[in-house]
Amino acid sequence: MTSGPADTQQLIEQVRSVAAGGPYVVTERPYGFDLTIDVADARTTTMIRQHGLERVLTHEVRLDEAAHALSITDVSHEVRWDETAADGAGLRLHPERVGKPALRGRAHSSSFREELGVGPADGAHRGGHAAASGEGRELVRDAAEALGWHERMGRDRRIALAVAGIAVAGLLVAGLITLVITLAG
Repeated sequence: MTSGPADTQQLIEQVRSVAAGGPYVVTERPYGFDLTIDVADARTTTMIRQHGLERVLTHEVRLDEAAHALSITDVSHEVRWDETAADGAGLRLHPERVGKPALRGRAHSSSFREELGVGPADGAHRGGHAAASGEGRELVRDAAEALGWHERMGRDRRIALAVAGIAVAGLLVAGLITLVITLAG
């Protein structure tokens, strides 16, 4: 199977189509695309503010057209609020990313909030919010799989795995040296 820019564009459009109507926006990048929370959408901004979220997760999707492969790296950024919103609506989320990312690699988190309220006309009502960091990744994976793409481990994850391997090897060597010294001494 040959692949190229048409395949890449088809994947980006597929992800964009699946993300439509949800809280995500797709931004094309030289390496592929980013899937992130749409901070320009008033519904999303309101939800982020109401639930006191302090971070926005972006999924950086790097594409290898020749191999029909992609890697997904989670990048967490802090949100910053502007108390001088021109429309008088209160606080507003800045759409730009703030500073260096707090996390690069793979984020695994979920949040859930349940609220119970009592209204004068309709009695008790419930509301809530649930979110998981893997939702955006799954959206990308499903779209990619449908078009014949496959996922491989990203550079940041490979580096972290190598560092962890070196640390484990160092601990084993230190343990063996301690054992030998203890037995010899």
